[in-house]
Amino acid sequence: MRPLTGRQELLRYAIASVPLALIGFGWVFLVAQGFAEWPMGALDVALGVVGLILLRWRRRLPFTIAVVTAVLTTWSGSATGAASVALVSLATHRDVRRVAVACVVQWFAFIGTSFVDDGWEWGDATLVAGIGGAVTIACLVGFGLYLRSTRDLALSEERRREGERRDGLERARAGERARIAREMHDVLAHRLSILSLHAGALAHRTDLTADEVRQAAAIIRDNAHASLEELRGTLGSLREEDPLGGPQPSFGDLAALVSEVREAGQRVEYRAALEQVEQLPPQVGRHVYRIVQEALTNARKHAPGAPVTVELSGACGTSVEVRVTNVAGSPGELPVSSDGLGLIGLGERAALLGGTLTHHNDGDRFVVEASLPWSVTA
Repeated sequence: MRPLTGRQELLRYAIASVPLALIGFGWVFLVAQGFAEWPMGALDVALGVVGLILLRWRRRLPFTIAVVTAVLTTWSGSATGAASVALVSLATHRDVRRVAVACVVQWFAFIGTSFVDDGWEWGDATLVAGIGGAVTIACLVGFGLYLRSTRDLALSEERRREGERRDGLERARAGERARIAREMHDVLAHRLSILSLHAGALAHRTDLTADEVRQAAAIIRDNAHASLEELRGTLGSLREEDPLGGPQPSFGDLAALVSEVREAGQRVEYRAALEQVEQLPPQVGRHVYRIVQEALTNARKHAPGAPVTVELSGACGTSVEVRVTNVAGSPGELPVSSDGLGLIGLGERAALLGGTLTHHNDGDRFVVEASLPWSVTA
């Protein structure tokens, strides 16, 4: 069992002190009125103080303290409070044999004084003390068992909450790992597809001039460098000191993205018809950028050389509509029924904002469409 708080410990000593205080004042009154003598009262109070002191070790030696304080009540009514607290404490340990022995000792202590007063004969006072003692002991043991049950219930609830907290942390970590994986896929797939395009041109084109070769090599070098920088920024999200992984792309970077892929040789027609674009929330703009980036990457991978059309529309208070189309690749290259990691990531991005993303074949064209909420208060 866990240690008691200072308040709980103080409450138990306060309960044990009540009989000591009441009986102590009673002895003062009786002595003052001449009905009793000081030695008897002093002995009673002194034994009560001893019982109170012994409670300090009741959690370490519950059985011993319960028995000793029970014996003290034979000569001291002041010790009944300490004996009661000690018996309740023993009952919380649920040691049936020791609790039974302590109860018997406590019961004999109850009737011990009555035997003395009645000349060691079973009189009415002894009968009342025996019945009253049995009822009192049963109540104390029952209360001790109740306390143990409430503690076990509280501990079980705490463990359940701790388990839920750990599960929540694990889900958060898994979500963060998935987010990092999506970012890495979006960044690297885009850059590496451009590298592959230019490397393929250098490998298969024999009619390039020296300037064209240098230009293609420079593009490969720049994209390789950009890939490393973006990868470093994405992996930075694994570090606690850089939770966002550096600056993230925004809607304003889309024009530069389109220019970059056009320079790489991809034919892109870009049309943006967004009203009040300056009010577009950063998180929406970032997801729009990633969706367009991944769609362009898919087009380069599965339909190289095919023209791509990127259309954006929407207004504040409605939604941002993204539509990317390109001539579909050869059968089996990008079947609609099998989502790749990129398309799964796009769907998750849209879902994070409460939007939707679909992809399908429309005749000979492959279409990616996304709808992202554009809240007025966002």
